[in-house]
Amino acid sequence: MNYVFIEGFEYPHLVKGEIDIIDREGTPWGTFPISVYFHLNYPKGFAILRDRSEVFPWEEDWHISKHGECCVCSPLEKIEQSHSRITVLSFLEDYVIPFYSNQIYRREFGSYKNGSYSHHLEGVWESLEEEFNTKDRKEIREILNRMGRDRGRNDPCFCSSGKKFKHCHLQKKKVLEELSKTL
Repeated sequence: MNYVFIEGFEYPHLVKGEIDIIDREGTPWGTFPISVYFHLNYPKGFAILRDRSEVFPWEEDWHISKHGECCVCSPLEKIEQSHSRITVLSFLEDYVIPFYSNQIYRREFGSYKNGSYSHHLEGVWESLEEEFNTKDRKEIREILNRMGRDRGRNDPCFCSSGKKFKHCHLQKKKVLEELSKTL
């Protein structure tokens, strides 16, 4: 892997190289040229994975944009992780290797091993459905409306879990607010 700094770019830290995908039995499934762009505020800010192999179609259905940018996680997780610290190695282990492993699995078996999120707004809804454990979007909107009201750390959580706010969604509130702006 090589490192480059690109001046004047929001994602100026570029790690460029190849990633090998090898299963638990030691069988090699492929080597993929990649570029990973890290945010100006690295180690904060979620990285961008760009496929350079073109082994898989650069299509939305394959979670790769027409420019090679890869969708490696749910919208909620992306926002959540952008507020925490991530190292180059952990991004490779937690996102790049699973992304390519899933692409290989889909090519071999016709679907993703662990399913996938839809794109754009539908993917945001799916993230919220998973977070609040309901598919009722009206209920989700009500939860998000309650989220905006002031509450103390020891008050009941806005999600109606019965837990105190500090033990439930206090840490995720800012992330959920950011995600809900896209609805």
